[in-house]
Parts: sequence; C-alpha cells; structure tokens
Amino acid sequence: MIKAARIQASLRQPWVWLAGGALVLLVLLGLLVASQRTWRDRAAVLERENTGLQLAQLARDLTAQSDGLGDRTRELAESDAVIRLLQETADSSAERLELADLSRHGVDALLVLAASHTVRFSSTIVDGRVSEQPPDAALMQWAESIAAPQAEQGRPASLATFVDDRWLTVRPVVGRSSPAILGWVAASRSLTPALLAQLGHSAGAAVSLQSPKEADLGPLKPPDSTRIATQLSREGSSGFAVLHDASGQAMRILKLTRTADASGTSLPAPEPTSGLKAYVLGALLVLTALAAGIVVGLRRYVRHQRSVDARYKALIDQANDGIVIVDAHTYQVLYTNPAFLGRLGYSNEEALALTLTDIFVDGNAASESVLSRLVEADSQMAMNMQQRCKSGAFFDTEVRCNALDVDGRDVLAYVTHDVSLRRKAEQQLIENQQRLDKMAHHDQLTGLPNRHYLTAFLPQAIEEAKAANTMLGVVFLDLDRFKHINDTRGHETGDKLLQEVATRLRTCVRESDVIIRMGGDEFVVVFRNVKNYDEVTLGAGRIIESLNRPIVIDRHPLQTTGSVGVSLYPRDGVDMVELLKHSDTAMYQAKDRGRNNVQMFSHAMNRKLKHRVAVEASLREALRLKQLDVHYQPFVNLITRKIVGLEALMRWSHPVHGMIPADQFIPVAEETGLIVPMGNFVLHRTLQTMSAWRKAGIPLVPVSLNVAPAQLQRGELQSTISTLLKTHNLRPEMLQLEMTERAVFDARSPAGENRQDTMARLRDFGIKIAIDDFGTGYSSLSYLKNWRVDALKIDRSFVRDLVTDSSDLAIVSAIIAIARHLHIEVIAEGIEAYQQVEILRRLGCSIGQGFLFARPMPADEILKLLRDDAEPPKEEEEDMLAVFSAGRG
Repeated sequence: MIKAARIQASLRQPWVWLAGGALVLLVLLGLLVASQRTWRDRAAVLERENTGLQLAQLARDLTAQSDGLGDRTRELAESDAVIRLLQETADSSAERLELADLSRHGVDALLVLAASHTVRFSSTIVDGRVSEQPPDAALMQWAESIAAPQAEQGRPASLATFVDDRWLTVRPVVGRSSPAILGWVAASRSLTPALLAQLGHSAGAAVSLQSPKEADLGPLKPPDSTRIATQLSREGSSGFAVLHDASGQAMRILKLTRTADASGTSLPAPEPTSGLKAYVLGALLVLTALAAGIVVGLRRYVRHQRSVDARYKALIDQANDGIVIVDAHTYQVLYTNPAFLGRLGYSNEEALALTLTDIFVDGNAASESVLSRLVEADSQMAMNMQQRCKSGAFFDTEVRCNALDVDGRDVLAYVTHDVSLRRKAEQQLIENQQRLDKMAHHDQLTGLPNRHYLTAFLPQAIEEAKAANTMLGVVFLDLDRFKHINDTRGHETGDKLLQEVATRLRTCVRESDVIIRMGGDEFVVVFRNVKNYDEVTLGAGRIIESLNRPIVIDRHPLQTTGSVGVSLYPRDGVDMVELLKHSDTAMYQAKDRGRNNVQMFSHAMNRKLKHRVAVEASLREALRLKQLDVHYQPFVNLITRKIVGLEALMRWSHPVHGMIPADQFIPVAEETGLIVPMGNFVLHRTLQTMSAWRKAGIPLVPVSLNVAPAQLQRGELQSTISTLLKTHNLRPEMLQLEMTERAVFDARSPAGENRQDTMARLRDFGIKIAIDDFGTGYSSLSYLKNWRVDALKIDRSFVRDLVTDSSDLAIVSAIIAIARHLHIEVIAEGIEAYQQVEILRRLGCSIGQGFLFARPMPADEILKLLRDDAEPPKEEEEDMLAVFSAGRG
C-alpha cells in the first residue's frame, strides 16, 4: 500500500509529465518515418487482394448465370406442359400457350425436340415477350449432338456449353410412369451488354469482352466443372475470367479492370512524399505546442490543487465519521478531525501523542495482531474493530484505510464509522427472530418442539442415521382417556397434566433424543443413534412406567396411562411419512389391545390397516350404491314353536366378493362412525317393510333392532323413531332396541349418564330395551337393578356347550333365575340342537333364536313363515315379550 502511495505522489510531479510528453512525441516521429517506407507496398498488396476478390465475385456471378439456365431448363423439362406436348399427337395449342408462359423468364431461346428429333416447339424470348420462331441452328445442332449419344446409352443427362457468347443447356424429358426418354428441352441465354453491366456492378469494377487472341494470358489452369477459369494480371490492377465450351476450349474472355471506386470516381494514385524533413518539422511544431500547453496546465493544476486541498480539509473537519491520519512508519497520530476527538474524548494535543495501538483494539487479540490488520487494511473492505475512549470505555466501529502521500510523506488515513447502535439493533433483531422461531417451532404449553419442528428435523435425522449406518426409533404416544380428564376436571387441569407428562418424558430419554408434542394428547419421541431394537423398546417401556405413577394436580391424584407405537428406521420405513404412519398404526394397535402397552410396528398391522381402510371405502360406496339390505331371523316360542318376534340384521351384498359377514364390517363401521347412517338405514327399511306387511294383511310380530352407542350419543334416536312410527302408522310396542353390555354399562364413558336418560325416555315412549350378548361383558347386577331393561339375550357362547359343559349350564341357570326375579325376559341365542331346547325349557327360558329354527333371510322369504307360524302379541299387553313367558298371563 505504501509503494502504491509513492507511485501516486510521483505522478503528481510536473517534470514527470514533461518527460512523458517528450517521449510520446519521439515515438510518434519514429513511427511516421517507418510507416512512410512500407505503406506503398502494403497498398499494392491490398489492391491485388481486392482485385482478386472482385474477380472471384465475377466468376461466381458467371457460374450463377450458367446454373440458373440449367435449373430453368430442368424445370421446363419436368413441367406437365412439356410432357403433354411430347406425348400428344393431336392439337397441342394449349400446351404451347402454357409452355410459352412458363418460358418468359430465365431464357432467351427455347427448343423442344421429340425422341425422334422432331421439333415440337421453338421460340425466342425478348423482353419477356415470347414468339415462336424456326429453331436456332446452333441450339438445334447442340441439342441433336447431345440427344444422339444419350438415346444410344438409354439414360437421361443434362449438358451445358458456352458458344457464340451464349450459354446452351439440354435436358432430357422423362415420362411420369416410365423411365423412357420422351424428348429433349434445349435453352439458351446470351451474354448481352446489359448482363455485362450487371456483372460489373456486382463485382464493383468495369467488365469488358475480349477474344482469346486479344488477351495476353499466361498458361491457364484447366477449367473445373463450372467451365470458368480466372487469372490476375501481372500488376494486379486487373483480371480475366475465361469461359470455355464443353470440350474445354476458351471461347470468350471477360476482362475486369479496377478503374473506379464504389462511387464511380477514379482512385487517386499516391503522390510521393516530400521527405523526412517535412515530418521532422511537423513533429517539432507539435512538440512546441505540447510544451506550451503543459506549462499552462501545470499552473492551473497548482492553483486548482490548493483550492481542492482547502475544500478537502473543510470536508474532513465537517465529516460525521471519525478520521485519523498516522505516519506510515511510526504509526504516530498526525491529524484527527473533530468527530474523532468528540467520540474518544481526547483533546487535539492529547490525540497527537497516541499511536494506532492506543486507539484500536480487537477483543482479546494482541497489539501486534491488531497493528498487522490495520496496516494491511484497504479502502474497499471494512474491518470490524473496537475503539478505546479516554474514559476506558469501548464501542464498535468499522475501519477503512487509505494510503496517501502528503508533501512527500507516506501516511495512512483511517476512516472510522460508529456501528454500536446498529450492532445493538442487529442483536435485538436476532433475538426477536430466535424468539419467533422458537414460538413457531415449539409448543407454548410444554416448551417441547412441535410438529413444524418435526417436519424439518426428522428428515435430517434420517439422513444422519443413513450416513452413520445407525437406526432411528420413532415412538408415537397417545394418552389414554385424556379427554375424560379434560372434560371432568377442566382444561386448566388438563394443561397442567400435559406439562407434567412432558417433564416425565424428558426423564425417560437421552440428551440426544428429541421429544415433540404433536398436538392435543399426542407426543412423538425420536430416539437417535440407536444400535439395536432393545434401546427403543426399553425407552418406550420407561415411558409407560413413568405414566403409570399417579400425577398429582392441585392436590388431586390423577391416573393416566399411555398407548405407545414404535417404528424403526430403516426396517419400517425410509422417510418421515412412512415412519410416522407406521408408528401411529402401532399405537392404535396398542389401544386395541387394552391400552397402556407398547406395540412394535409389523407388516401384519399395515395389512390390517389397509384392509380397514379398504373396508371403510367400500362401506361408503355401499351406502351410496344401496348395496346394503336387511335380513330377518325369527324368535321362536320354545313351547308352541310359533314365531313371536324377529331380529333385523344388516347384510352387505358386495358385487364382487358376495355376501360379507357382519363381523368383518360392523367393527369398522363403529370405529369410523358409519354405523349411524347404517343404523338409520336399517331402521327406515324395517319400519317400511313392517308397514307393507300390515297393509298386505300379514300378522305382525315385534321386531328387534341392534343400536350402536354412537346412535345413542347423537340424541336424535327417539325423535327419528317417533317420526317413522307415525309415518308408517305403527305402535311403539312393535319395536325393540338391542344394545351390548359393553355399550350400556361402560361406567367410564363420559356419555354414560346421557345414554341412560335416552334409554329411559325410549322405554317411556313404549319401546322395549334388550341387552344383547349378556354374560360376555360386565354383567353388572347393580345396573340391572337400577336401569329399566326388558329382556336379556344369553350369548351363544354359553348355549353352544350347554349340553356337555356343566359350567355353562350353571351360568345359564343363574342368568335365567336372576332375570325371572327381576321380571326381565330371557332369550337364548345360537340354538342349534333339540337337546339345547329341552334344557332351556326346563330352566324356564321360553324364547330362543338360532339356526335350528331358521337362518337370517330376506323379507320376501321370512314373509312365508309369518303367514303360517306367526303368533302375534296380544294388544292389551304392554310388554312385547309377554307371550314369551310360560308362567305370565
């Protein structure tokens, strides 16, 4: 930098400019003398090259004239008019007129010969006007000379020549359907004065005709296929283009002379120079004028420089940025502006005693390092440093350096800009951005990362596991019955519970693992750097154990558990979507297996999930396409063997898979909520069928319908049944609703009380309530006492082995005895043998259902049984199953 400053200072010296100007003048004078000797030779070479280019252009134009005549002759020979003229022997005036029109441009004379050398058409063209004339002798002779050998060879050809200042071309005419030659077309084009003028204009020179004898030419190069040879004259100011006939003999010579430029004026020949003295005299005059100009310029420069220095001094003193100038060798301060002194708190005398290392610091860096950076700085790149004030305080600054020469002294000028306020603002922006980023990617309640964070983190973790050849565990946790706690204890308690769960999860994982709250009561734990499966399963087990301990919220112990599903990379998936989906599938499998357990994902789960999704989609399609139907299975009086009731059962007739068993689609319908529209369909169809039977005079018996818990929770069941009964004019006593034990007596269900009220209102309306599959659920005797139930249906699992299993016999006997004392009717399901009927009858059960009596069947088939074996209920009885009991009136 110091060296560059010295060079800049030297360039400001006047004697440097004077020496430079004199050197330039001497160089120019030498160049003028040297160039005088060679410019004539170069002009002669350029003239010869230019003549050669013009001669080449003339040769190309002549070749284009010959080729154009050949192309035009070929077009005429291939035209339909010529072919018809040669093929037809009758009147050919139309073809002659068409041929005359075609030949107006491009040729001077046209001749059409038949294969027998008979002239079919001959014309001349002048200024675009066509007139039929006797054949031109030269053209006729050339055409016959070409046609005779070609006829003998039997193959078409096209030949051209230049004779008598004309180009002659012959082209055979071949038929469309046969390769035989029909005749010949001959054409000519003359080398007219107008064409010569056109060629000269194109070449930019004068073109004239000469005979081969007149031209003084040396040996010519044999002509090529264009039949045009070119040659420059000895002095290079003119050239010749030689036209040959078919035999290669020179027929005509075109002389090209460069006598005029592009504007038509003659090119002046260079005049001889007046010698070296004229150039020397001119150079001296220029040198004198230049010296005078330099002197005047130097005076103005000195005055201007003084003015500029004064202005620069004023600008530096008024600048807002601090400026300090130091010696380039000792680094002692030579000058500071007021802004610099004001920021550091020094007086001008105090500042002059400072050095660079007293002013600038860079954190904990040594003084030598700071000084080295300051010396190597430049004006383009700002350095970030700190300045030390007189008080000992520091502030951030940007420093730029310029190397200067001041009166022959090397100095360094430093411009400092206070950036402390900007740094504080930048730091605040960074902190705000970090806070916003944390808010966007972290859960505000628990402080855990959220699903947005997981979306960015998990793909990166997968790539790291792939690079390190390790496994990755994705654990999906869902709190069991959290909604019940949230609804009963309040959202504030639920939030505190989630915070405590997050705290416990942190104690169950390693520092490298990540816990994410997906939302609600769902969490995801990502185990990183997993070496084997046991690390993940043990971690998931710790999570289950920590949640099993009671959580005390506001001095109230709360019990919550978790269902955990686990998927592993790369075994269960290679991307984020697969791993999350599979861990979620395993979590639902844990819920299906009783909650509060860990399930590892397996492909069997995936197949089950896909099957469930397929069944759900097919069920929705079945509802839309009305593929569902209602079948009926009778209740039979075991004493009279009469039909005393029917059970309406949903059936699905798939167009591809046929009849689908109910146990394959009813659970899916209950999980997805489709059971509600399906139950409404069965209710509508059953009451519609009963109304049709009554109108047809068929004795009606009570019909029992299965009701899902979701239908009770909706609260619309009673109003829907009431409306349909009125629509079809049916009594409520003709309808019975069946519900399973688990659905009715699940005390932990938050909707339990509402469900009991709904059932009570239905029974008050006159509809009977029956418990289906009794004995397989809770079998709570307290609920049988408090709830109003009309019938119990003994599950088929107890009836199946009733004859051989004493335990089943004791259970069935106890159920019947309890129900009799509570005045609840008993119906036995799954009867398939007469021995079962006899035992049930002896135990006091008088109503049965099973394949022994009839399988579920469509409405039209059950109608036949109702006509003959129906035992309608007595109208004065309120209980629809009163006739079922043998001992009741």
